[in-house]
Amino acid sequence: MASLAIPATVEAASLAGQVGDKRRGQVLPAYTRGSCGAAWKAYVAAPGHSAYASTRYAGPFARQHEAIFCGIDRNASSQKAAEQRAIARCNGAKSKYKMRSIGPCEIVASK
Repeated sequence: MASLAIPATVEAASLAGQVGDKRRGQVLPAYTRGSCGAAWKAYVAAPGHSAYASTRYAGPFARQHEAIFCGIDRNASSQKAAEQRAIARCNGAKSKYKMRSIGPCEIVASK
């Protein structure tokens, strides 16, 4: 009779540093103020299931009248849960600041 020992726990590979499933490009113009750039970097650095959502950028001619809203969720139990919370956080920012934006909050990338 032969026996084989297999570890009971297998660690999943870290997702840190990965962009994940990118659904559209993220455009943050050089003149952008706020925390969406830092939120994107935090999303990429997150080791677990995470998502980044934002509204769209209309282009340089709309910059005086437009806000870009974003939301992230990091290290969630699943990719889907992270996406739902990232959208909810982006929508929460839209509701709080009540500035004009282009389109709804959409998932930019998730992992």
